Amino acid sequence: MFRNIINLLVTIGIFWAGMTYYPEHVHIQDNKTLILAALMMFVIGYLFSWLMLISFGLIAVGIGCLTTIAMVIVGLFLTPVKLWLLSNYLPGFEINGIWTYVILTVILSIFSIKARSNTTSTATTQRKYLKNSLQTPSIML
Repeated sequence: MFRNIINLLVTIGIFWAGMTYYPEHVHIQDNKTLILAALMMFVIGYLFSWLMLISFGLIAVGIGCLTTIAMVIVGLFLTPVKLWLLSNYLPGFEINGIWTYVILTVILSIFSIKARSNTTSTATTQRKYLKNSLQTPSIML
């Protein structure tokens, strides 16, 4: 929850900096549109994560294999797609130029906070097991 609030504030800050310092590339009509754009970025990302979870769940049924590939491809380009959707469908929010999309995507990716994982991966577990087995002398009879 805290991570989502921080990411929302970071997105508002990045959009504000873009509209303040580069108004020819990032045009946002007013502060209401700025906050609405950041909220919509959050909602689109949240919905996509649920769709991805459902898609992975459908693999057991047999139809998830088709949808998961498409979802992963869209996930790679999710931030530019969200920016494009906002630019085309949110009145008062406009992004000009392909390089503006690229720069905003990179900046949003750098400054967004990713979720922590408390689980260890299989490879890490295997390395620990191998390390412990090499250190423990075994007696062969």
